[in-house]
Amino acid sequence: MLSRVLGLVRDILIGWFVPDFSRDTFLFAFRLPNTLRDLLGEGAVNASFVPVLSECEETQGKNAMRQMVQSLFSIMFFILAIVSLIGVLLMPYVPQLISSLTTFTQEIPKSEEQLQLTVRVLQWTFPYLFWIGIAVFMMAPLFVLGDYKTPGMTPALLNLSLIFSIFIPYLFPINIIWALVIGLWLGGILQASVLYFETRKQLGVLNFTKDWNQHGVKKAFILLIPVIFGQAAGEVNKLVDSFFSYSLSEGTVSALFYANRLIQLPLSIFGTAVSVSILPELSRYFANKETHKVRHALQEGLLQTLFMILPAMVLLMLLGKPIVQLLFERGHFSEELTKKTANAIFIYSIGVIGFSGVKVLTQGFYAMNNTTIPVITSSLSMILNIVLNFLLVRPFDYFGLVIATTVSFWTNFLILLIIIGFKIGNIADKKYLLNILKYGFSILIVICMFFLVDYLFDTENMDRVIPLSLYITFTGLVCSLAYLTIAWIVKIKELEQILSIINKKLKYKTNP
Repeated sequence: MLSRVLGLVRDILIGWFVPDFSRDTFLFAFRLPNTLRDLLGEGAVNASFVPVLSECEETQGKNAMRQMVQSLFSIMFFILAIVSLIGVLLMPYVPQLISSLTTFTQEIPKSEEQLQLTVRVLQWTFPYLFWIGIAVFMMAPLFVLGDYKTPGMTPALLNLSLIFSIFIPYLFPINIIWALVIGLWLGGILQASVLYFETRKQLGVLNFTKDWNQHGVKKAFILLIPVIFGQAAGEVNKLVDSFFSYSLSEGTVSALFYANRLIQLPLSIFGTAVSVSILPELSRYFANKETHKVRHALQEGLLQTLFMILPAMVLLMLLGKPIVQLLFERGHFSEELTKKTANAIFIYSIGVIGFSGVKVLTQGFYAMNNTTIPVITSSLSMILNIVLNFLLVRPFDYFGLVIATTVSFWTNFLILLIIIGFKIGNIADKKYLLNILKYGFSILIVICMFFLVDYLFDTENMDRVIPLSLYITFTGLVCSLAYLTIAWIVKIKELEQILSIINKKLKYKTNP
């Protein structure tokens, strides 16, 4: 939570203090190493290194685990150093790719001076991959040792470093884009150093070793490869979108970045929570060959996600512009950029249900020990997204990129829904569709309440912090209460479940 709050503060300050071209260039450059970081990410570490290290510590002891950490660390250090070096050497070819995309976008190409600056920024930014890669790896042994505090706190160091770097130009004569690069390096080094020394403190001295032939080492990388492939489609989509958006007019990269940040909030809180929580239950049902219970659990998971995601999605669609105004529209973050960001939020919101639905259905395939189908469908959606980018960006500008992403999310979801229906039975049966109608009616009332409240406020001339805060808070509360009230009246099961849990907790506290 601390990291997310600081991340929001970081993004707000970058929006205020960094001009459009510098902001776009830095965010674009940051996207490249961050794509590879997301591929490795905590999810990949948890799925590959943690089980192997945990088994080693359990069966052979802490000293054997330390030796395995040394081997894995030595290999990762070498791989990350090579990849970072290759990335730096390839960066001079990026302007050619960006210039070639202007054929499809019909935008005026960036000047030679701008492209050369972009190359230099990319070359200095890409080595961040090395530091963040080391940091992510070092989380694995700490997780096994039961230390969740240090890995949880270290991402905040990057945000603090970037926040500090924004003010460097006020102390020294330096271009703000290079100040941000300094902040990125500082944040990466701090994260890697803190995690390395904490691991060393708990495990002992970690030296480089050439002993790479341990069985556990091979097993860890065998587990890592399919996880990376499984996550690759989404990251390639982000990368392609970044190249297209950077080839468009100034501010486009920033608009899509800020829209994505706001959209990810409900997804990371609700979508991920439900998808993670149902996996053990699904696995148990499948192991006992209780197919009907697998189908019921997936229906429950999809409806629970819908119950929480749907109102957040609708409120983001309706309140996108005032939220962006309140958080970002100051300094270099112009009114035009606010409109672009709000428009992107509106279209991205339509894809939120598809994206969260994919997370839930994927767990169903994982429970059935089938990782192939999610990889294939995500790859197909990736190809569709790229094709649609080429087809839609010229007639619709940045709207085309957002539409392509939204369509690919929904396509992935619908394909998974159809395939899993053949394996466990139709999920979208009459009872399920009746629940969907209840949600539709509830959201219709919410939309009506929004326009009623909106009519009472003079939103056309609302541009100050206090009026915007009051408007967003009051509208959000009224719409949320309307949603919960109608959900209770039409007897939406998910609300009844939540109320039942709260009631049990209160009774337990009263009579423990």
